[in-house]
Amino acid sequence: MTTYADYRLFKFMRGFKNTLYILGTATAVLASIYIAPITHAKLPSDDPIGAVIQAAEADTLNKPSFASINTNDNILPPIYIEKEVTLGRRDTLSSLLIENEVPRALTARALHRLQRKYNVKQLQPGQKVIISFKEETPKIVKLDSIFFYSPDDKVVEINREGEDDFKVHVSNRELNTEVVAITGEINDSLYMSAKKAQLPVALVPAFANLFAWELDFTRDIRPGATFKVVYEKILDEKGNYLRSGQVLAAELTTKGKTYDAYRTVENGWAEYYSSKGYNKKRTLLRTPLEFTRISSHYNLRRKHPILGYTRAHKGTDFAAPTGTPIKAAGDGVIEKASWYGGYGRYIRIRHDKKFKSAYAHLSRYARGIKAGKKVKQGQTIGYVGTSGRSSGPHLHYELLVYGKQVNAMKQKLPTGAKVKKKGLKAFNSMVSKYQKMWEETGKARIANASH
Repeated sequence: MTTYADYRLFKFMRGFKNTLYILGTATAVLASIYIAPITHAKLPSDDPIGAVIQAAEADTLNKPSFASINTNDNILPPIYIEKEVTLGRRDTLSSLLIENEVPRALTARALHRLQRKYNVKQLQPGQKVIISFKEETPKIVKLDSIFFYSPDDKVVEINREGEDDFKVHVSNRELNTEVVAITGEINDSLYMSAKKAQLPVALVPAFANLFAWELDFTRDIRPGATFKVVYEKILDEKGNYLRSGQVLAAELTTKGKTYDAYRTVENGWAEYYSSKGYNKKRTLLRTPLEFTRISSHYNLRRKHPILGYTRAHKGTDFAAPTGTPIKAAGDGVIEKASWYGGYGRYIRIRHDKKFKSAYAHLSRYARGIKAGKKVKQGQTIGYVGTSGRSSGPHLHYELLVYGKQVNAMKQKLPTGAKVKKKGLKAFNSMVSKYQKMWEETGKARIANASH
């Protein structure tokens, strides 16, 4: 497999070889000049001026003519110029190459070859691309190669062949994985606390989602709550950090109760189980929004903020900015997705014979959302708004059991399946391993704090 370091070394050695050749040639020429015998004519006493001219001519004849030295530009080593460029939000790989002085015809030919082996649509803003040019003479500069590491961990090389063709090589990148354990305490926001504990911010949503079936992060998390995480660090060939991998285990203690989750892979599918062996996934999510707050609870005797009189509030209101994505609480089929009186833009999903969920006051629906459409748990179905009878941007969420609204925050949800008996021993061993890692990390943290 070719790494970028290999690629640069190859370029260097090829130029270095040519340089050695030229140095050898130049040395030979200089040596011949230096050791060439100089014959001085004997000066006759009767013609001193003629003797000087004769000696000068003889000296000139014995020196090599510089016109005879081969100074053809083709023997000079080509100079390679590399540019590292970054794909912008509005860029395509094609536009990026053209902006960086690659002719349109060559760009089209190179990408035509590339498309046969790699889908360039996978490239994302921020992608680094190395463009190499070959300067054959000061006036002749040609595209030599294009190189990048793809988001899906491929090494992609496009090397020029001849005047107007290219050869593409795509190989797997050799990456390493390091397993890391961290512990922390929540004293402000979950994001800030995670950052202080050196948990990558990109993993915070994944961590929170592990407990989305049991906890409402806006209501159940209090200062002093503690968390523990075991996660993967993905490193490149040289051991440099590239990105975070999977959350392998997590634990959260709040209000005196501990919740945990451990990752297992069965038949190619990843699932999370509690330390007692129960699948973390429930039929329904506890809350359909991430990191928001409850502005109004389920209350059968609430005073309506607009109408001004007591009216049962048979749902839970989540305050959130307009445009915040709303997730389907569970798998199901959309029964209704339209304007619904005071509810404004409204969605109702049938999950099974027992449960339905409803979402009101939306600003808009997600693409493709309509009655009869099947949706998956966690899928974005719409966006927070203030349509209908609403005092401000929020989501009104209802959970229905056999057609009757219930308190979604208190309704007991069915637990998932247990770890299979044949895999229980390995699962318990994994749990013990991660718990020991947390214990050692906690001790190290206390020791560092005492110094």
